[in-house]
Amino acid sequence: MSLRVEMFRDARMPKGRNRFSCPEPVWGLLWEIGHVFGWHPTGTTYVMRAKSVVKVAARRNYQPGSSLDHKQVEEQDAVAWARALELAKASPGFVAMMEAQSAKLLPGMLDEFIEFAYGGAFTFSISNDAGS
Repeated sequence: MSLRVEMFRDARMPKGRNRFSCPEPVWGLLWEIGHVFGWHPTGTTYVMRAKSVVKVAARRNYQPGSSLDHKQVEEQDAVAWARALELAKASPGFVAMMEAQSAKLLPGMLDEFIEFAYGGAFTFSISNDAGS
């Protein structure tokens, strides 16, 4: 059984795809690549219930919580992350960086995440992939 990060947004959102998932190590790699290439994470927030009395959610990290512990990446943060990943892809040292870390991004996964992140705010959590 392997852990996956499930990302999703309201299906009524008009922009782009609404779901994306990746193995947990890939999530960490996407975060690291974005950070190295200029993304300044603003932090996540917990998804609050409609009747919550909290007016401003506290900022959290990007570690995925359980399926009952959803966090949200805000729109500007998601778009900035996508831009940084595009810069990484265009960098002449990107392939060498991936080889040095023995990182395994599945073909197309970086592009798929970039497309997803350009869609704006999204919610994420961890899930067990029982099929592995």
